[in-house]
Amino acid sequence: MELVVAHLDELRTHITESFESAARERDHLSLAISGGATALVFLGALRAARVNWSRVTVFWADERAVPADSPESNYGVAQRLLLEPLGAGAPRALRMPGEHPDLEEAALQYDETLAFELRGRPLDLALLGVGEDGHVCSLFPGHPALQQVEHRVIAIHDAPKPPPRRLSLTMSFLSQTRKILLVVLGPRKNPVLQAALARTRLETPLDILVTEAKDTTIFTDQPIYRKVNQQRNV
Repeated sequence: MELVVAHLDELRTHITESFESAARERDHLSLAISGGATALVFLGALRAARVNWSRVTVFWADERAVPADSPESNYGVAQRLLLEPLGAGAPRALRMPGEHPDLEEAALQYDETLAFELRGRPLDLALLGVGEDGHVCSLFPGHPALQQVEHRVIAIHDAPKPPPRRLSLTMSFLSQTRKILLVVLGPRKNPVLQAALARTRLETPLDILVTEAKDTTIFTDQPIYRKVNQQRNV
């Protein structure tokens, strides 16, 4: 397992390098993205990166149970900030059916979509944000959804953060991703980030992902990245 902490300024360059490296090994690449406030930052970096989008299929790591044109839709944000600006050069995008009236059926449908598209392989790349409580995607600390190991996608009816009804990739599936890029911004997220880097507990989804994922790079705008890299150079 590999873990790197870098400054946010390196995100665009790292995205380009990650795609280039993966493209040398595979003809077509899979990318999962999450939503939330952090997406407003990383979607811009994705748009500005040098990527051959014709070789990429974009999936969603989580979605709110709302229509695609809702202001709360993770797909809707990506549509406005990434897909529409890229125009004819935009990647193929397969969104989660958040508007489906039966969330369990929606989770099953997207699970089957991932199974068919990936043919049993893990995701190549995932670009995700992190909440102040250490939640990743729509997986929250202490929530039973964290224990799901049988499927790629799970329906959540009682998320502690509104809206309560959501779809999310499971931790068991997400942690198999070949390379994960995590964006952790602001001083209020420092405590949960430092705890995850110390690896002294397994309380939050961030803790679990940092511990179990194969290759993770964390991007932050806080001075902690200097401290971590200095410690590794000693």
